[in-house]
Amino acid sequence: MTIELARLADPFPSSDIEWRIGQAGKSGEKIWAKVLAYITNRAIMDRLDQVVGHGNWCNTKPEKVTVMNDKGQPVDGFIVGLSLKIDGEWVTKWDGADCTDIEPLKGGLSGAMKRAGVQWGIGRYLYD
Repeated sequence: MTIELARLADPFPSSDIEWRIGQAGKSGEKIWAKVLAYITNRAIMDRLDQVVGHGNWCNTKPEKVTVMNDKGQPVDGFIVGLSLKIDGEWVTKWDGADCTDIEPLKGGLSGAMKRAGVQWGIGRYLYD
């Protein structure tokens, strides 16, 4: 099986893109909002299955970490590696995310997986 890694960066169908408000405010009479596009962890898994195949990718064991934020307060999060088998060798790219306020474990793991996917080019264009 030949893996076309460039396909990982292909745009997602609009049905796979979700939106949330990142910032909002009011300037005089004008109400404004900055919305952020994102994809779900499931969309990333589907993309990996389609491009590299079910048996050619895996997550490493997540590592829980605690770091200090800019106010000197401890913040918990996860670091996750996303490994792809390329030419018979496993290659891993890492990233991390804070635990979320709602469902901290699930949110932290999903966030870290999505960020690790961006390391492979998955959904990176959404940051534009």
